[in-house]
Amino acid sequence: MDSHRGQWPIAAALALLMLAELIFMSGPSSSEALVWLLSVPPCIAAVASFKSRAFTIPVTVASIFVASFVVRLFGVSLPTILSPLTVAETAACLVLTAMVVREEPRRSATWSVGSLMAVSVFAAIIRDNWLSSGNYNEVLGSLVLGFLAVGTGLYFRARDSESGRLIAAAVTDAQKEERIILARELHDVVAHHVTGMLIQAQAALEVSDDDPRAAHRLLPGIVRSGTEALGAMRRLVGTLRQGENDVATTDLAADVISTVERTRELGFETRLRMDLPEVVPPELGRSVLRLVQESLTNVHKHAHTPTLVDVEITRTPAGALRVVVADDGRPGELNQGGYGLVGMRERVDLLGGLFSAGPRENGWQVLAELPLEGKK
Repeated sequence: MDSHRGQWPIAAALALLMLAELIFMSGPSSSEALVWLLSVPPCIAAVASFKSRAFTIPVTVASIFVASFVVRLFGVSLPTILSPLTVAETAACLVLTAMVVREEPRRSATWSVGSLMAVSVFAAIIRDNWLSSGNYNEVLGSLVLGFLAVGTGLYFRARDSESGRLIAAAVTDAQKEERIILARELHDVVAHHVTGMLIQAQAALEVSDDDPRAAHRLLPGIVRSGTEALGAMRRLVGTLRQGENDVATTDLAADVISTVERTRELGFETRLRMDLPEVVPPELGRSVLRLVQESLTNVHKHAHTPTLVDVEITRTPAGALRVVVADDGRPGELNQGGYGLVGMRERVDLLGGLFSAGPRENGWQVLAELPLEGKK
């Protein structure tokens, strides 16, 4: 939230308070006018604190310090409410307290609030013996005002932190979405180049017997398309690898449920059974999630008319996590899983687990067992 929005209402309120004090004094003496003028810097500092707090606390403390001596020296009497300071000074200090608590680092805020409290106590002692007069109700009122200002600052500080987290999450989501779009675009580019290579190669093959020179003229185009395709493919792989660690969260169960829900939204009836240990190592959790995601992707791509997909993640007596993704569709041709199965097998091998994938009596099944204690 932009804290500058409250600047002008606060400025107006402080100006009204100062105007009210001036009207109340009704022909002030020179000493009263001096004390009134000395309340202007704290009010300006309070308004300025919405943008910068570089000198606001020293200016306020110095003004109240000097004003207290003037009050004591000339016996000035100005109206106060629940504070040894004038009404405008009190309001300015409350605004400053709330702002520094909200915006400043904890150490700096502590020093700033402590300085304001110290000069207020000093004013209470110097100005007409405010403490020694035994006016404990106003002392209590001052404490309440101080706590309210600090509490207000803490409330907005917490709200700002929450807003910052939400903004960061939104930025991360936008980055992920952009990365996915970029990956798709790169994929389309690769397909475009490979198609061009194929067409040119077929044309060269067709004319090579009758016109070898014509076939030779097609070769540079094939090389160029191949080079562009290779570059695009490398960028595609880099993009996907960059986003890999970001997609998984620390909550494996939630990630798996989300993945299964997306499969259901695509029209695949999917059953999920999970029995996870309380703590799953992050690298193991990411691998389990990738296995489930890749297996479900293969179901989308290659299974013919599946009516049910089973996803099971359970613990084994041997201290491993077993992942099973099975469907009852008619399996597609062998190797239709492309490099996905190779990648899954490599991932499981790196973690010291067991992996198998293939047709079963009715459908296709991917099974992996990953040791919870890591590779031995």
